[in-house]
Amino acid sequence: MDLELIIRITLVLHLLGFASIMAGTLGQIKSFKDGAVVLPSILHGAWLSLATGLALTGMLPANGEEVNHLVVALKSASLTAIFFIAYTFKKKATPPTWVVPLIMALTITNLSLAVLL
Repeated sequence: MDLELIIRITLVLHLLGFASIMAGTLGQIKSFKDGAVVLPSILHGAWLSLATGLALTGMLPANGEEVNHLVVALKSASLTAIFFIAYTFKKKATPPTWVVPLIMALTITNLSLAVLL
């Protein structure tokens, strides 16, 4: 298989991970004041985005494309924060009110970094 095709498939999976995180947080907007629950889609989306992002970081230079290491570091840090926050509060019946809005803000920041830098 061509490396370009593998990169594009991995990119689609990366974006689906972000879609999963956003769907999980947007579905909880009405519960933000009471403490929204961390849905499994948030945790699974974070794991998928982190794994595929790291895979993309390794595959792009192999294909002759340049990688902005500052953006990779910032995106990896925010995705790691999303993953660990979601993992820490996933079993709590009522997590603190800041958890899901913070996950949403970090996700939007991550997507903005990808598009703007």
